[in-house]
Amino acid sequence: MGEGDRWHEKEERGSSLGIRVTVWVYRALGRPLARLILIPIVSYFFVFGRTERRASRAYLERLYAFPGGAEALGHPPTWRDVYRHIYEFGAMVLDRIGFWLGGPDDFEIEVHGWDELDRVAGEGRGAIFLGAHLGNFDSMRLLAHHRSPIAVHVLMYVEHAERINNVLRQLPGGSPDGRPPPRVIAITPGSVQHALEVRSKIQRGEVVAILADRVHPNETDRVARVDFLGATACLPEGPFLLAGTLRCPVLMMTSLRRGPGRYEIFVERLGDSLPVPRARRREAVREHAQDFAHRLEARLLSAPHQWFNFFSFWEEDQD
Repeated sequence: MGEGDRWHEKEERGSSLGIRVTVWVYRALGRPLARLILIPIVSYFFVFGRTERRASRAYLERLYAFPGGAEALGHPPTWRDVYRHIYEFGAMVLDRIGFWLGGPDDFEIEVHGWDELDRVAGEGRGAIFLGAHLGNFDSMRLLAHHRSPIAVHVLMYVEHAERINNVLRQLPGGSPDGRPPPRVIAITPGSVQHALEVRSKIQRGEVVAILADRVHPNETDRVARVDFLGATACLPEGPFLLAGTLRCPVLMMTSLRRGPGRYEIFVERLGDSLPVPRARRREAVREHAQDFAHRLEARLLSAPHQWFNFFSFWEEDQD
């Protein structure tokens, strides 16, 4: 992977002041007016983000060539699609601020798979939720507000986005009825501490959510090569190995933005566990990762501008 395309080594764009201004506008003037400031911000990223533009165009072209992709996009991808792709990311970040400000009633959600969530809560075994950088994974805060008796933890690599995370941590959190928001378990490269924390949470009957479509810096030698949108891509083995080791229910969750303040959330069970026999560990992990990739492809077709991996994702595109 080229030096400029390593997502975890990218310098975080923007500044704490810019993020704080956005938060102030949101709190003082509301989301509709805050959306207006997205236009100059997105335009800046579109003009100066050469790597992001290139990655966006490569993704959209692959999606267009994939079965069903032409119908999803409606036309061959143009620079207007690239701009819309970046705008959708900005809108997602703005909604993320809204989630953290503690106003979940400002958002309308439609959930497919409440029965799976209720089943996890009733079993009390703990569970792993696998997601992707598709739509807005932070919408789990909305689920927690509506009905979630289970403590939720998010396993994530935070060092590449310290500015926005620091600002968000200072915002009021939790839901109006006092339930705490999802907690972050930080991934530390070269350490297994986060894996031990995950095991502890699962054993207590809690939920750990993991984004499974991006290889972390301490996993570059442990990847599953899968077919994704017609070409070879690498997914991290870690989430699937964890699921197989902990032998707990594994669900996939995606949350797609359907308009201002509107989200459609899909929850589907991948298995009561994801078995990883020692004799064929890597093969079993790849099979689980490939299943995840196929399910992710299906969701991308219904929200083609909401997959936010702005770097060289496919092996043949990397230097």
